[in-house]
Amino acid sequence: MEENNTKEVNLLQLINLCFNWLKKIGSSILNFLGYLTQLSFRHKVVVIITIMVCLIYGLYLSRPSARIYKAEAMAMLYGSETSTAKEICKQLENSVQSNKLYSLATKLSLPDSVGRNIVGIQSFYVIVNYKDGVGDMIDYKNNHPLSDTLNLRMRDRFYLQIKTKNISQIPRVQAAILNFFNTNPVMKNQFESRKNQIIQQIKICDVESQRIDSLAKVSYFKDVDKQLRFEKDKLLIGDQKKQLFYDDLLRLQEIKANAQNRLVNFTHPMELPSGFVVNPAPENGRMKYGVIGILIGFILSLIFSGLIENTKKIIVFLIKK
Repeated sequence: MEENNTKEVNLLQLINLCFNWLKKIGSSILNFLGYLTQLSFRHKVVVIITIMVCLIYGLYLSRPSARIYKAEAMAMLYGSETSTAKEICKQLENSVQSNKLYSLATKLSLPDSVGRNIVGIQSFYVIVNYKDGVGDMIDYKNNHPLSDTLNLRMRDRFYLQIKTKNISQIPRVQAAILNFFNTNPVMKNQFESRKNQIIQQIKICDVESQRIDSLAKVSYFKDVDKQLRFEKDKLLIGDQKKQLFYDDLLRLQEIKANAQNRLVNFTHPMELPSGFVVNPAPENGRMKYGVIGILIGFILSLIFSGLIENTKKIIVFLIKK
């Protein structure tokens, strides 16, 4: 009993210590918030001026002429794999607007008036959770582990994102991006090679279907010689059954149909089925940047107020040997 009571008392003491610690932390936070409130009240002029300056700057960054919009599209690849397309896309992602030779306008063969409005281009892998050919998520952080065998990167598509200041120019930029990928020599060669493979597969199916059809006619109408033989403890006279080929023909037809469906899509090395879809909400909206400006202004004003109150201490610390 004494041992149980001792353990019980120790547990109660531990709980009491935890509550006291939480109470102390809460009290410290409240005291700190109270100090900040007093500090901001004592230097309310500095606080108001700093917040107003940051708010005005935030509204300036979110002015209509500087607003940035996102446009995104799924890029389907025919012949090439995603790794190849992303390597080619690095030329667009690492473009330098200040250098005319490496600018997006030069690489995409666009006028400078259009290229200047493109803030940037990014590409992302598409992750599939099940082997059903349907993308489940976009790897926006580009940090999907290669060792993950459950969520795999899709090899026939990737996601493109454009940031632009002028959404009316998106169709022109889209055409330029498609032309950039579809005229790439590597992607063109891989596209033609894969397309020829599918065409040859269809031709082989046609030839094989004709061969099986001819063989079937010969087999169906061939007069078999009467013969005497045993089969499964039975005495059979003559041929009692004929070989049928409809299973082989159906299988060939299935292979041919799948190949024809794939061939229909092989018009260009890369396609954007839905085109670029623009998000109407800008990244730097007035409300968003206004709130951010107020928060940053308040934090800066507290820092300035603290420096003003402790100016003498700071000077003494700096000149102290």
